Amino acid sequence: MKITTKKITTALVISLLFFTEIASASTPKRTISLRSLLLQMIDRDAMAHWPKPAYQLRQASSFDRSKTDPTNYKTWFSNHDYGQFLHVEINHGRKEWVIMDAHGPGAITRFWTPLYRDLDHTIIRFYFNGASTPTIAVNLNTLFSGRGFIKPPFAFVAWNGNTELRSQMKKPRSKAYMVGGDLYLPIPFAQGCKITLDHLPFYYNIDYRSYKCGTKVRTFSMAQYASDQPTLKMVGRALTRIAKSPKFALEKTETLTPGKELVLKLPHGAAAVSALSVRVDPKDAPQVLRSLVLKAKFDQEPCIWCPIGEFFGCGPRLRSVVNWCQAVRRNGTLTSRWIMPYRDAGVLALKNWGKESVNVNLRVATIPWTWDDRSMYFHATWHSQHGITTEPRTDWNYITIHGKGTYVGDTLDVYSPVAAWWGEGDEEIYVNSQIFPSQIGTGTEDYYGFAFGIANYFDSPFISAPQRDRIDHGASNRISNWSGYTTMSRLRLLDGIPFRTRLKVNIEIWDWAKTKLDYAVGTFWYARPKAADNRQPQSDQCQIPLHR
Repeated sequence: MKITTKKITTALVISLLFFTEIASASTPKRTISLRSLLLQMIDRDAMAHWPKPAYQLRQASSFDRSKTDPTNYKTWFSNHDYGQFLHVEINHGRKEWVIMDAHGPGAITRFWTPLYRDLDHTIIRFYFNGASTPTIAVNLNTLFSGRGFIKPPFAFVAWNGNTELRSQMKKPRSKAYMVGGDLYLPIPFAQGCKITLDHLPFYYNIDYRSYKCGTKVRTFSMAQYASDQPTLKMVGRALTRIAKSPKFALEKTETLTPGKELVLKLPHGAAAVSALSVRVDPKDAPQVLRSLVLKAKFDQEPCIWCPIGEFFGCGPRLRSVVNWCQAVRRNGTLTSRWIMPYRDAGVLALKNWGKESVNVNLRVATIPWTWDDRSMYFHATWHSQHGITTEPRTDWNYITIHGKGTYVGDTLDVYSPVAAWWGEGDEEIYVNSQIFPSQIGTGTEDYYGFAFGIANYFDSPFISAPQRDRIDHGASNRISNWSGYTTMSRLRLLDGIPFRTRLKVNIEIWDWAKTKLDYAVGTFWYARPKAADNRQPQSDQCQIPLHR
């Protein structure tokens, strides 16, 4: 292949831009901007540090406003979570419905809404810092489908196809209805942000950072957006590039009989796991995905106990996954790119809780790490429950954590024995001492970035879903069948949830049928030393045979 001087120069400029911005981003008094947030999005090390400047993650959503009391069963599980808004106002003679009105410095980090034909002519407007004129005023469906000024992968449609997002980067879908529209472009503001629609709102979830008063933030502008195109292109390519296999310095292979454990000690001294890979024989799937458990201790603190299916994002089926931190190939190679720091010592292990012997290979790559008062341990915990009754409806706890840290993602899989839709349940997230959740969503599929159900299969840096057991969603003349396993992951690159003392993450069990469901979730979070959680190893659950 011929490499021109122009190509070399362009690559050099982009590399210099990246490293210059990363260096400036590490200075304590930096100004938060579109560019700094974009570069933080692909800075894997940033997740493993307590955020500086600190922020609170807030949410504006169309959740059912009758949800005011968790002890009131009739209203707490109500489902009128559309058509909700803050208030109506008249601007320049227009009637506008306000769906977000934030005050102080902040940044929008994730915005989800379904694409609906009735909204083809709806205009969404973003007003910054109390201005009477919007900085952004664009067609809603055009913006969220990636056909507007924000291009994929920062705006995309959660459609069917494991290469769909990369296809959208070449040619966004011209018509897409009854699917999720996802906006991940960070939109910073110095003094406030108001978002309005000129049509009665449908469903929406907006996650945004709220910084302490006095934090320096450069407000989004179209001029800044234009000047930051080189950074946008570089970050977009980094997010969607199929990563090459890293150079693994440590490796161990064993045949694990039932109850046996493979143990791999990490290099002594301050360092971090930058990637790890587990290889299994595809013939041992699917049960090996649930019965083979990854464990880790960092500086003698237990930090990971999670079956490999949920840890790597494929759940109970050996099916392809590619997102920012998880990758699964059908040949049995599973790769993680979470950064896992430790101060002095670390150990990784794989334990076989199954009834059959399995051949496993564990490979690990490490990088140098300077441990400081902002460094945090990586945690991956697992919770499973079989035979959850759907009536009466209940809140199901992903995890409750005590300590200081940041919640950065989860992988959920659900098994349903019947075809009825099980995903109406909303997330409810309590931060620190809250007795009422600061975040209430509009449905499980909305939390994971889809809409009107989960895509048959989908990959992106932020959300992913391996092929589910029943592939008929969206067929023109058929009723969707939601029986079997469905697995979905959400990674929080910029929309991580910092907590100082406590975090509780719940999801509602909400099904249209009276039946029993199986739920299993892997949760991913960072925390300062001595954090504790309510998830003890569930070896009994990971020994239960998977449904075929």
